[in-house]
Amino acid sequence: MKLSKDAFEFKECTLEDLDEICLIQEEAFEAMADDSLLRRNSRDALAACLNEPHYTLGAFYKGEMAGFAVLFDPKLTSESIALSAGFSEDIAKQSVNFKLVIVRPSYRGNGLQTAFIEKLGQKAREKGFKKIFATVSPDNEFSKNNFIKNGYVFHSQKEKYGGLLRNIYYKDI
Repeated sequence: MKLSKDAFEFKECTLEDLDEICLIQEEAFEAMADDSLLRRNSRDALAACLNEPHYTLGAFYKGEMAGFAVLFDPKLTSESIALSAGFSEDIAKQSVNFKLVIVRPSYRGNGLQTAFIEKLGQKAREKGFKKIFATVSPDNEFSKNNFIKNGYVFHSQKEKYGGLLRNIYYKDI
C-alpha cells in the first residue's frame, strides 16, 4: 500500500504495544528469504526497549502499527556498538545505538525506514548524545543505502550477535 509519510502518526511505544511489536518482528522474519539479515530479539529484550533510558518509536496508520524503531542506550556494556568498533569509553558514553527498525511487509515502500532514521537521530540529539551507531547486515542493500543516504558513515565490519557478520555505521549528531 503506497502512502505519504504524512499519513502516518509517529508516537512513542509503551508496554501496551509489546504484543504488536513482537508480532511485527515475526511477520518480518516470515517474509525474509534470509533471516540472517535481521537480529531476532526476545520478548524480554523488546520489552526492555520500551523503558528509559531506551526509546521505541512506532509509526501508525489508522490505528495500526506499521512499524517500529528502537534507540538503545547501551551505556558501557557489551551492547555498545561504539566500544565494539574500537572507540574510546569517553566517546561510547556520548553514543547511542540505533538498535532496530522493522516495517511490516504491507507498509514497505513508504519511506518509513528513512523517517525512523531521521526521527531517532533527532531524539538522540535531544537526549544529548553526540554519535549514533547502527549495525546492518552486509547483504541488506536497502538498509545500507538508507543509512548512508541519511549521513551515516561506514566504519568497519565485525562478527556480532552470535557470529552474524555486520557492517558498523555511525553518524555525528
